[in-house]
Amino acid sequence: MAPLRISFLIRSVYDLLTSNANLVRWGKKDDSTCPLCQGRQTTEHVLSSCKVALSQGRYTWRHNRVLQELASVISTAKGETHPSSTSSTVFTTEGGVKKWHGGSFPINTHRKVCSTAATIGWFQQTSLI
Repeated sequence: MAPLRISFLIRSVYDLLTSNANLVRWGKKDDSTCPLCQGRQTTEHVLSSCKVALSQGRYTWRHNRVLQELASVISTAKGETHPSSTSSTVFTTEGGVKKWHGGSFPINTHRKVCSTAATIGWFQQTSLI
C-alpha cells in the first residue's frame, strides 16, 4: 500500500484529518461548519454523512469508481478488454461555484487476481448506472 494511503488510513481512524471541526479544535479556524450543508464538518461527515453530498451523488460516484476499477482488474485478468468510463462529474456549491471535477484519476493498485477464474466457469457482469 502506498505511503500516502497508509497515512490517510491512520489519520482517518484516529480522526486526525484536516476537517473543519479539527481545524477549530487545533485553533487554526473559527468555523467548523460544512460548506455544503452547514452541519458540523467532522471526518465522518466528510467521508459518509453529508446529506448534500449524498443528494448530489458524490458518495455514489466514489463507490462506482471503486467498482469500475475492480471490473477492470477482473477483465484484465480474464484477458478481456473493459471500456473505461470517459464521462465525468462536476460538483458545485449551491451558488454554482465549481468545487471539484470528478472523472478519471490514476488509481495505483496491486493487481493480483486468480488466473483460474475463466477455467472454472466464472463470469463477470458489470452494471453501473
